[in-house]
Amino acid sequence: MSHICKNLLIRCMDFRLNKETKKWIQESDFSEGGFDVISLAGASKDIIDGNEEIKNNFLKHIGVSVNLHQAEKIIIFHHSNCGAYALDYKFGSVQEEKEKQFADMKKSKEIILERYPEVEIVFVWGELKDKNGEEIEFKIIS
Repeated sequence: MSHICKNLLIRCMDFRLNKETKKWIQESDFSEGGFDVISLAGASKDIIDGNEEIKNNFLKHIGVSVNLHQAEKIIIFHHSNCGAYALDYKFGSVQEEKEKQFADMKKSKEIILERYPEVEIVFVWGELKDKNGEEIEFKIIS
């Protein structure tokens, strides 16, 4: 049995995302070759906002996927209406939240590539079309 997968998905732990994210991944090219999952509140938010211990722990888990499972691509998936961001920031608009999350995804990419320069990083945005996550529009933004 092989313990190799091509992809690592970093996603928010929000339960509303489970059904639609699983369906989207299975229908995308990201399911080919398998994928590991890191699921934390705010997806890659703690790489930016966390202290050094949290940041290093996060990077350690990425390292398991890259070094042990030989993941070549990291998918950083953030979404609208994120509670982790709402707890820490007071956004004036939906657009302001989106811009902050996009900026954080870009910063997290820089941090990850410092340690794992061999990986490809893809950003995915999930726009919740309803408050329960029953319909999500997924968009690759990089």
